[in-house]
Amino acid sequence: MLVVCVVVGWLAARNDDDDSATPSPAAAEPSHAMAAAPTATTPMPEDPAPVVLAAPPDLRSTDGMARVVDEIRTRFGDTMGYELAITADRAMLARPDPTDEQSKLIYTYERGWGDPSTRSRSDTDDLVDIAAFDVAAAAAAVQAAPETLRITPADVDEIYFDVDHITEAPGPGALELLIRVGTTAGTDGWLYLDSAGSVKRVEFPS
Repeated sequence: MLVVCVVVGWLAARNDDDDSATPSPAAAEPSHAMAAAPTATTPMPEDPAPVVLAAPPDLRSTDGMARVVDEIRTRFGDTMGYELAITADRAMLARPDPTDEQSKLIYTYERGWGDPSTRSRSDTDDLVDIAAFDVAAAAAAVQAAPETLRITPADVDEIYFDVDHITEAPGPGALELLIRVGTTAGTDGWLYLDSAGSVKRVEFPS
């Protein structure tokens, strides 16, 4: 009986020693070196800078008209047409319909070419080089048109530029540049120029 008590007491004392030698979970060392390394914060990529698209030039300006001519040449391989009309942000070009001699195709350019529409061709539609005019002089005439027509800037509603071939007997005719200035009152003034940009005729609003 004494032996059993001694053995039990020895086992209990041994268990107490083992418990004191075993570190508490809070004091346990990490099991892997990477576990002890501080967590690195991966920086988020910065948002790319916004892309700001430059506004296209007024197509009736020198740069704008030059762009229209370049776009026509790029799209069609030449600058031939029946008529070219230009507003501030749009150009319209009439060209032959390759499938029908009695029709013409109207192409609209507005930051790119759209699909053409079909119109009937008239007897006065002559195929010419519609880019054969002085772009800088024409643009200057457009800019000065309200003053030339005695229209105050506040009264200007729209300005429209047109290139067409006009037949003048007995000769073969020539390109004519037309500038129409519409007013807020609903009247129109007209300037007629030759291909060099010189004024041929003025029609004041009435």
